[in-house]
Amino acid sequence: MIVIAALTVLIAAVLAARLLYSLSLYALPLWCGGTVAWWTFASGAGCTLAACAGLAAATLLLVAAHLLAGARSPVLRLVPVAGFGLCGGVAGYHAAHGLALAFLPDGLIVQGLSLAAAMLIGSAAALRWLTVRGGATPSPNPPSWV
Repeated sequence: MIVIAALTVLIAAVLAARLLYSLSLYALPLWCGGTVAWWTFASGAGCTLAACAGLAAATLLLVAAHLLAGARSPVLRLVPVAGFGLCGGVAGYHAAHGLALAFLPDGLIVQGLSLAAAMLIGSAAALRWLTVRGGATPSPNPPSWV
């Protein structure tokens, strides 16, 4: 019974890590929308208005990032890449830190694993933003099947 419980916990941790990895690209809009919603609710607005303000802020951030991704300047194109990569790294650090503390005692190993996960997930979020949003141009010479 203990083995089954340990395997269940391990599978749940792997599924949580996989979910975090796939959602790391959207850490920046989620953080921005949550911050605006929290600020709106704390200023005295209701829950509905706070939720609408958060959704609008996240949508505006994604639209601005898509517009910057299509800019001609390479510096302007790297602004959303850096933002999405940094927020993905912060989310990866905290999620890996929580998962590592569930299995290991607090110490240098947990910090090392958390930092490694932050670098891995942050760079993956930045690279996914580049590949998905970059829009690869088609080759001028398509492959021939003859």
